Amino acid sequence: MDYSKALQVFKISVLLCCLISISNAVDLLVSEHDLTFEINENGTFSVSLSQPANEDFTIWFNYTDGNNLYELPNDRVIRNGTKGDLGYVARARAAGHTTVIVNATPPLLKTKNAFVRVGVYKVHGWVVVSSVIGWLYFICWSVSFYPQIIENFKRKSVVGLNFDFLGLNITGFIAYAVFNIGLRYVREVQMEYHSIHPTGVIPVEVNDVVFAVHAVFATAVTIGQCFIYDRGNQLISKMTVGVLALVWSTAAVFLLLTALDINKTTPWLTFLYFFSYVKLGVTLVKYIPQVVLNYKRKSTVGWSIGTVLLDFIGGLFSIGQMFIIAYNFDDWYSIIGNFTKFGLGLASISFDVMFMIQHFCLYRHRKPADSLENSLIE
Repeated sequence: MDYSKALQVFKISVLLCCLISISNAVDLLVSEHDLTFEINENGTFSVSLSQPANEDFTIWFNYTDGNNLYELPNDRVIRNGTKGDLGYVARARAAGHTTVIVNATPPLLKTKNAFVRVGVYKVHGWVVVSSVIGWLYFICWSVSFYPQIIENFKRKSVVGLNFDFLGLNITGFIAYAVFNIGLRYVREVQMEYHSIHPTGVIPVEVNDVVFAVHAVFATAVTIGQCFIYDRGNQLISKMTVGVLALVWSTAAVFLLLTALDINKTTPWLTFLYFFSYVKLGVTLVKYIPQVVLNYKRKSTVGWSIGTVLLDFIGGLFSIGQMFIIAYNFDDWYSIIGNFTKFGLGLASISFDVMFMIQHFCLYRHRKPADSLENSLIE
């Protein structure tokens, strides 16, 4: 037996075991995952190890999403026996977004969390304006539910308010709330999201959750008014009942399959994305029944114009914020990249314009008595 070869194999095996042990045990870390600063300023972060190194590691970088930064030095070393804590200064050539990926040579470290998302803006004032506008459209959309509730209360009637719209609306907002709560607060879902988007940011803020839950509540109050106030001969259509039954039965089956899926071939994140698609579809079609009802009645009495105006203003603020952010970060692709939000905003504004035309132009001389007598609900 060739003992020298056996000894060599043994040493290689031990070395591989050591390398695997190091790889599994030591993380390459950054002090900040998100840096945002003005173009004439700098951002700082540091790179370190989760425990002292067993050898020297050279730190180097690559860049994604376009590179608007001056390159960082690629020759700094974390010495054997230390954790490193190397400081770096990020300087920008232009406004924009870049994700800096941190690497090490030899490639024995876990680098999953070694990245920095860098956003560079042109003027700090636009950041403030964008933040203010964000809260303004949040307030407008949140308050927009109440003119309809108040009008129903004053009239003691919901004649003129389309029940198909309400059915679709409550479905859409429940779906939106489920999606936001799951992605914001369920750890397993967040882990699934980060496994797909390692350097991504969870795209749900606390105000998104608050808005969705509040929207469900306000819409439920409006639906409750339909049971206690005069509703004429209005009923929810069979077609809408069928669509809603299909949506919720599909959601129930999807939930069952996901909960019983031991092998995780159907992750919870996919289940939540189903609800996001429901919200998207509902938003595109929910106003159509109300537009048709107003046309049949030749009146907008019973449909609050205050709700329409607040929704319209909120939509303008939402789209305006997107353009401000795109200009300030010189990132016009962000509008195309988030075309769902942009498209939904345009769709909502378009319907609001239709309602305003109906209310202020086409049917502005229609009296409430005429509206009630000529209610044409099929």
